Amino acid sequence: MKTTTPTRSPLGRTPAPLPDCRHCGFRTHLISQDAIADALREYATAWQRVLRDPRLSGRRAGVPAWSALECGCHVRDMCLLFHTRLDAILGQSPNAPSARAAVTSGAAADRPDSAPHYRDEEPRRVAEELGRAAEALAGRLARLTADDWHRDDPRLADPRLTVDFFTRHLLHDIAHDLAEAVHDDGADAAHAENGAATHLRMRGFHG
Repeated sequence: MKTTTPTRSPLGRTPAPLPDCRHCGFRTHLISQDAIADALREYATAWQRVLRDPRLSGRRAGVPAWSALECGCHVRDMCLLFHTRLDAILGQSPNAPSARAAVTSGAAADRPDSAPHYRDEEPRRVAEELGRAAEALAGRLARLTADDWHRDDPRLADPRLTVDFFTRHLLHDIAHDLAEAVHDDGADAAHAENGAATHLRMRGFHG
């Protein structure tokens, strides 16, 4: 598997670097562009295991930190909303509404985006929705061309803020939330790393 990213694109742009994360073990520079879709699928699989754990519960009222369920809902919605960013950068028609309709159903589909009540959602449904959202996004990422990866957001001033950059930032958010969720369930630091890093290291996504 390739373990390096291009230093310069056909468009003459170099993506902004992302630092390694000591907390969750994420090392963005070790993931090649052609492995990003599979990395997203692997993270989704790990998240589904967390959400299907029968011990999982929502956050108690008044507790500031998000529970694993709430983080899982957030990851699902990040995957759905990322289509909007791709649409804006690549100049394509919006995909987010159709993506949400295809992924969510029932109460989750009717929930106002501006005020989600994540702690009230059903974990197994969230696991299914997260899997579908991640797969839809992974499929789209797998179809990106070399030029697509290195296009920058026309709404921003920095040309280094490319599709490549934002996608890696998304992957890190998903990995970091996974580490937090596993740790929040009462595991020690080693268990937290296992949840976010060791699983992917075994699959070749981390060093």
